[in-house]
Amino acid sequence: MPQQAAISPFHGPCRRAGQALRPNAALLSIVAAHLALAAGFSQIYDAAFNPDTIQQLGLLFGVMIPLYLLALLVWRFLQMIGHYRPQRPIRWLLGDIGAILSDGPRIAGGLAALLAISAFAGSFSFLKELIPTITTFGWDPALARLDRALHLGTDPWRLLEPLLGAPRLITALNVAYHAWFVVMYFVVFLACFARPDEGARSAFLVAFVLTFFIGGNVLAMLFASAGPVYFDRLGLGGDFRALLEMLRIAHEVSPVQALNVHEALWEGYRTGEGVSGISAMPSMHVAVATLLALYGFRYAPWAGWLLTGFAGVIMAGSVMLAWHYAIDGYAGALVAWGCWRLALRMTTPRAAQSSITSDTGRRGAGDGASAG
Repeated sequence: MPQQAAISPFHGPCRRAGQALRPNAALLSIVAAHLALAAGFSQIYDAAFNPDTIQQLGLLFGVMIPLYLLALLVWRFLQMIGHYRPQRPIRWLLGDIGAILSDGPRIAGGLAALLAISAFAGSFSFLKELIPTITTFGWDPALARLDRALHLGTDPWRLLEPLLGAPRLITALNVAYHAWFVVMYFVVFLACFARPDEGARSAFLVAFVLTFFIGGNVLAMLFASAGPVYFDRLGLGGDFRALLEMLRIAHEVSPVQALNVHEALWEGYRTGEGVSGISAMPSMHVAVATLLALYGFRYAPWAGWLLTGFAGVIMAGSVMLAWHYAIDGYAGALVAWGCWRLALRMTTPRAAQSSITSDTGRRGAGDGASAG
């Protein structure tokens, strides 16, 4: 009688770990490469590199994730009473929550992705803060000229001022601009803990880090610029003094917190202490908002259109709050779209890609035959 091979006590845990990490393979590879790049730059420029992953996770698990879970619970409750309408609602809701929590690979994969994103946030911020050390903000004059040329010789903020220049509208744009962080991390949280077989889940997470890496690090260094808010302070002229004066006048009527952030970032840039990270081209606010909209359409049309509207508000706010030239936002949206398309190719199995190509070819042949 043949003897059964001994099974290692580590077989089960290793298999489950593999199940958790497999859907995150591309994400983890990119994050590892980015961390290595940041460590290399820290040696070249003799700058201390601390990704602050523990601090990032503390903020997520201590403050933001409890709020996200509460929002999701309310959403699921509304779905239950509006759509499913079970005979025993409490039992149904508890069973729904239990089914998610008992899905070990899904929870482990979500935690792995969340840890990777948190580590990436630290390495991204480190490289972004190195920009003034590596290069100078030399692209502002060219970007300002190109912005005017694209908008018929007028600064884009002047085109928006008749529609959005009222003090309370400026405050609303400012609130939305700050809410970007909450919305971004909420969608990232949803994607991390989505089912591993959910088609766009891996693509979004990969596109997320690629967008920040390519847009917020590589292009930000190649086209280093500070934005309209610091144009005058960099000795480039008073082209945007009127915009900043408009914000100060609006602040006297309705609060514009961007003015305080302007000062904090400039002080960090000037002294090398505290908050830092000035960078205008491309706009990462617009890039990420665009990426959220692309992912939203994979969930439901209403989510995609809602996030598209949010991206439009962020685009307008980036200009009216003096953070960016309009072209920064256009470039950011293009970077997000390109990274999204690349991530879809990276995370879609080759068999599925071949099937899609084959189906497209058959449809094209059929269309040609019909036309003939």
